[in-house]
Amino acid sequence: MVRRSRLRTENNRRRLLRALLVLLVLGGVVAGIAFVFRQQLRILSAVWEETFPANEFLVEESVRGTIYDRNFKELAETLERVSLYARPREVENLEGTAGQLSGVLGISEPELKQRLGRDSHLVWLRRDIGQGEEEEIHRLGLPGIYLHRELARKYPEQAMGAHLVGYAENDLGLAGIEHYYDHLLSHDHVRQEAIPNVDLKGEEETSGYSHDLVLTVDMKIQAILDKYVADLGENLGRVQLGSLLLETGEGKIIAGVNFPSYNPNTIWQYENEVLENILLTPLVIPKEIRQFFLEASLLQRGWEQGTQIYPWSLVAGKTDFAGQLRLWDRLQLTTELNVDLSGGKKGSSSIPEFIDCGPVADLGTVPKIAPPLKVVLGFTHLLNGGKKIQPHFLDRVLERPSQKEYVYDVFRGKTRGTNVLPSLVSAELRTLLRAQGTPGILGSVAISGETLSRIALPTGYEYVRDRMSLVVIPAEKPEIILLLVSRQKDLGPRKVDDSNPDFLCKTIDTILPSMVALQQVSYGLAGLVEAAEKKNENFQSEGMDERNVSKNLAGMLKEQTRIMPDLTGLSLRRALRLLQGTEVEVHVEGSGRIRSQSPEAGGALKTGGQCRLILKKDTAPKETVEMSNLENDSKQE
Repeated sequence: MVRRSRLRTENNRRRLLRALLVLLVLGGVVAGIAFVFRQQLRILSAVWEETFPANEFLVEESVRGTIYDRNFKELAETLERVSLYARPREVENLEGTAGQLSGVLGISEPELKQRLGRDSHLVWLRRDIGQGEEEEIHRLGLPGIYLHRELARKYPEQAMGAHLVGYAENDLGLAGIEHYYDHLLSHDHVRQEAIPNVDLKGEEETSGYSHDLVLTVDMKIQAILDKYVADLGENLGRVQLGSLLLETGEGKIIAGVNFPSYNPNTIWQYENEVLENILLTPLVIPKEIRQFFLEASLLQRGWEQGTQIYPWSLVAGKTDFAGQLRLWDRLQLTTELNVDLSGGKKGSSSIPEFIDCGPVADLGTVPKIAPPLKVVLGFTHLLNGGKKIQPHFLDRVLERPSQKEYVYDVFRGKTRGTNVLPSLVSAELRTLLRAQGTPGILGSVAISGETLSRIALPTGYEYVRDRMSLVVIPAEKPEIILLLVSRQKDLGPRKVDDSNPDFLCKTIDTILPSMVALQQVSYGLAGLVEAAEKKNENFQSEGMDERNVSKNLAGMLKEQTRIMPDLTGLSLRRALRLLQGTEVEVHVEGSGRIRSQSPEAGGALKTGGQCRLILKKDTAPKETVEMSNLENDSKQE
């Protein structure tokens, strides 16, 4: 027994020694790997410090283009976002560093000392510093203080036109123009098939590095319309409002408003409902507008049958449902809407249930529900001589850095001059509109209506009131059509008397002259504007100025005075050409390009009045930009 116990003890001792030896070997291997890893890390760190400056991170060149309005006002741009951080262990003089940074950053010295005194590898001092602050930090050259650089998308107009422009995050467009033309804005080469409505002038693809977009939108007109819609919204409680100004000849969208709007610079703060674009949301079409569509189909049927076409002699007779359905397809009321814009709401919108609160009327096959953008498009087709158009926001594509220009053409590769109905029918429809609508200033006529509907919710139904107004300017020969829509969910006691169906356009006469005047000025300046040379600027998320509403020109239009164009940046020759026929006395001071003018742009030019132009030569050479084969004496805004 004693011998067996000694053998068992000896065996246990041997197993223990073997296990201990294995652990020692494994420990040595781990230590060796760690040593090699540390050595490699030191080598990589040394290479990094030698390749890149110690106080800056590498920033790649922006590949996302700029979006402009038609006057080259920046609506979306990519800027360098610069932030300041510290490595406390590398700060040599705590009090001195805090004292110098306090004056630059506007942060109290005790707070900076508290941050810099932390036992931490990295401490952020200020996000999004300005250009001046960055230059001052460079000048101080403080040990342990570093700059971090990255690219950020900035929207200078903030909430103005946000639902049109949309927004992008991490170089990816998520809504609006940013989303629809994401492939154009963020790629260096774009093939022709990716942009079929843009004429690349026979080239298979664009060859520049990224692209800039020029839109049909005018932010001066947008500001006027935005304020008008916002004033309506403040008086109506829980409401969604939208407005669209459409040019009837080519389908250019001049302005578009959603209320409430959002600031795309801080998109994460908003609920899904705010991001929804009401212009693309199915609403109930008021019976007044549906009746107009029905009468259009009756006139169309009379023309097809070779009978007399008089609006006052319309009779129902035998309803031609097939003919009506064909007309709705041509008007794009029942077909897919092809517009270069995407909504910001995730998922599809709820379709309202139609409730006819008035007398039951036979309106044939006229659609009951459609997005407002479809309604204004169909209405435009009926009144513009029957000419087929396509609503669009994109006007031109600029290729960087060559600045080659490619024009948006919705009919590219298609037959031009296609009509949705005969011009004779369209003329009679304008007569019918003037007889049934409400007349307004500048020969305009408005047609309005409202309906009550309900939307299915998980907990039951929600009743809503949909309103719609269409203002044709002028009704005799429409040039622009203004759409106003609302969806009101708070149907309790009314804050204001909005019982009149034309409530949305009741005071529209106060802004129509201003918008029409700016549109006429734009016609005179077409093709004479170009992007201004940009200054170095850092992205800053705070402190952006609010837009000012453009000056009201109603009184000037009533006096039939000429409007002063914006001549800033033009050569004297082009300025005098624009002032031809105004019968004003021009006084010129200096030489070079125009730097200031009196009256200011948008002011009145009265016969026999005076116009003062101050010219100054450029002090530094600028890059020449060729657009539409114009000479380099175009307007710089």
